[in-house]
Amino acid sequence: MWCIVKCHPQKTGDVMDFCSSRISKDTLQDVFLFTCERMRRYEGSWHTETVQMFPGYLFMETEDVETLEEKLRECPSRIHAYLQEQGEGRMLRCIQPEEESFLRTLCGRNHHLSMSRGYIRNGSTYVIQGPLMGMERQIRKIDRHKRTARVTSSEHSPAITLTAGLEITEKS
Repeated sequence: MWCIVKCHPQKTGDVMDFCSSRISKDTLQDVFLFTCERMRRYEGSWHTETVQMFPGYLFMETEDVETLEEKLRECPSRIHAYLQEQGEGRMLRCIQPEEESFLRTLCGRNHHLSMSRGYIRNGSTYVIQGPLMGMERQIRKIDRHKRTARVTSSEHSPAITLTAGLEITEKS
């Protein structure tokens, strides 16, 4: 099961290192960040950059949520100061199975969302390369200038929405 911990955006690396080295593998199977590729234009050309998909959020995989939360509360004050409660006195928020499945499909084992490429023909979007291939119906909005797309996990509420890199190479 995946859970989220909210922490100071510049300190996610410190918290991640602490958790992976100090919390046993029985309690915490994996701790990771989601990253994605985005395109930015500077110095007269387009560049692909890798950025955090959810800044300030650290993902943890565990089978025992209560024990993991207890371990996080016991961590030293220098690490505990970077963590934020998420309401009702809880530090962890569990991800719904549908959300987890959606993120696994898009990002794979390395938790990285690559750029996708496609085209628009007669008002319909076609993705020809990348993780958004076959997910055209879940694209809600395309920003051709920023080369991004807003993608939802499902057509039904509540759905998670994220921004993915999508370069449209042709429109007719």
